[in-house]
Amino acid sequence: MRALIVALLCAGCRTHDAAEHEHTHDIKHSDDARGPHGGRLFGEASLLLEVGIVDIGESARLRVYPSSEGKAIPPGDVSVSIKLSRLGGRDDTFTCEPAEGYLVSPHDIAEPHSFDVSIEAQYRGATYRWSYSSYEGRTEIPEREAAASGISVEKAGPQIIKNSIRIRGRIVPSEHRIAHVIPRFAGVVREGRKHIGDSVTKGEVMAVVESNQSLQPFELRAQISGTVVQGHLIVGEYVAENQWVYVIADLSEVWADFYLPLTDRDSVHVGQIVEVMSPHSQHGVSGPVMYIAPYADERTQAQLVRVSLENSKGAFVPGMFVTGDLIVSETSVPTAVRTEALQGLHTWRVVFRRVGDIYEAQPVTVGRSNEEWSEVSAGLAPGDEYVTRNSFIVKADILKAGASHDH
Repeated sequence: MRALIVALLCAGCRTHDAAEHEHTHDIKHSDDARGPHGGRLFGEASLLLEVGIVDIGESARLRVYPSSEGKAIPPGDVSVSIKLSRLGGRDDTFTCEPAEGYLVSPHDIAEPHSFDVSIEAQYRGATYRWSYSSYEGRTEIPEREAAASGISVEKAGPQIIKNSIRIRGRIVPSEHRIAHVIPRFAGVVREGRKHIGDSVTKGEVMAVVESNQSLQPFELRAQISGTVVQGHLIVGEYVAENQWVYVIADLSEVWADFYLPLTDRDSVHVGQIVEVMSPHSQHGVSGPVMYIAPYADERTQAQLVRVSLENSKGAFVPGMFVTGDLIVSETSVPTAVRTEALQGLHTWRVVFRRVGDIYEAQPVTVGRSNEEWSEVSAGLAPGDEYVTRNSFIVKADILKAGASHDH
């Protein structure tokens, strides 16, 4: 068992008899003063306290060993209350409980063991008070210096943690939005108004053809709005009956064809959301899985997964390679931090809290996470400010100052 000692002395005050006679004593304290249990000693001959934090497995309790005139006194004969004031104004006040040979805090002392401490003890009608500051994993970085170092800070808060599978594919036109313009009769072109790349609106005249049967002209009109992707007509050209002369594609909606490894096939279903990002821009869009092929590609051992994407801004064009995140699960959590903010310190996973110019390592319990966000189930509250970008700079500053876990 390793004892971690909290130094808890600044000044002492003793009250005799009825509280009308109060005497204040400046008590000289040496950091080297140690008791038989490894704790630091505070007080005077009439009441001497040995105080320390003892780690037992995963828990840590504060212990107080009282003595008077050089002799141990029964723990039940003295009352000791302690207030721990942490960074950010969070206080923990408790009364130590008598145990076999010492007094002990009624609950574990949470990490970090970094606080301003106030002690009040009552013994034989007298009151004693001490205060002390004991910090660990803490440093001070002025605002201007932090800004120059690229240190960024955000507030912890609720977030949706998404677990996904990364897949890759390419953009193809939506077959539901492709129209083939076909003459009703064979004939000769009298006007060809549209060419590849031209935009058309539904009902617009694209060409005029003279029928071979009636020798009367008839119009070829667009069935949908979109872009001409195939076909052109030249005046005098012969067009056959029932053969397309134009292909129109409405690219306001496109498909993304992905190939999912068969090892992940149980993770996908129709309607599932895929977040798609173009490698050529920062534009991304989400769309549902609309089709899963009932067969696999023999060569790649992958299954076709087709996603429908809204494309009114034209960010995706057919033939473009894209990356997608197939969302397997989504969980809403009350407190989360950016995953990049997490660092290792001692045996802890920590984030670095900020209050003003003060930064302190805060151990956290991490739950569900992905590349962007990590759930914090213990150690941090919504609204706490923590370092996101360049947290390693804060860690280095703390280590340089000596961040030993020894109280």
